[in-house]
Amino acid sequence: MIRFFLVFLLSVPAFASIKTPKNRYGFENGLDFRVLKKHRRYIFLTETKNRKEITGVNYNQLLVGSYYRLTKRFRMGGFIQAEQGLRWDEDWRRISTQWQWQNTNARWDFSTVLDATYNDKITNKLLWEMKTRVYYYHSRDALQLRLRPGLRYFVMRGGKPQWQIFTEFEGYLPVTYGNTSLYEYWLYIGTLYQLTENFALGPVVSFRERWFHAYHNFEKKTGESFKTHYQSTYMGLNVLYTF
Repeated sequence: MIRFFLVFLLSVPAFASIKTPKNRYGFENGLDFRVLKKHRRYIFLTETKNRKEITGVNYNQLLVGSYYRLTKRFRMGGFIQAEQGLRWDEDWRRISTQWQWQNTNARWDFSTVLDATYNDKITNKLLWEMKTRVYYYHSRDALQLRLRPGLRYFVMRGGKPQWQIFTEFEGYLPVTYGNTSLYEYWLYIGTLYQLTENFALGPVVSFRERWFHAYHNFEKKTGESFKTHYQSTYMGLNVLYTF
């Protein structure tokens, strides 16, 4: 009995040791819906994204704003964005007696988004594009940069695009926080088919890779550090309505 008690006491530190988030891999799915309204040099945009993530989080996003076309190929825009279910490094915390991810399903993060987009033709059917976006998250005083180069190939009918195939790469880089240059990236490939003059839809598949890092308070409290790797394949539907 005494021997059992001593073994139990010695094993307590192992059970009480700090748990860090584990690497995760899997599939995600969702729906992207965009509404565009063109008026002279303005392009008004409303965008929603809904995604079921491998973390079990239901991610929802709403972005509203407008582009202004400075030239035929170059436009700039300003947007307001709301995101529900966004996960940050600081969401790994001790809840009761256990370290775990805070539930962010009901939390909203608000940001202001500035966009600069340039595109040009490679051939009559092939277009390249470079999109640069700066996000400022108000409640966190966090500034981040996202770069998204891409290619689009158009199948024409009657002088108008009937079907397009696109591929894009998007990298997410923290500017005023974090300890590495790249936190997340996406690699997309998808299609859009013009069902009517105003309505287009198509599937999109993407490979997503992201990292979570130990934040200052975690290291201060525990004396430990971590870098957790998440990898997922996303399958979704893109819907576009223009008028």
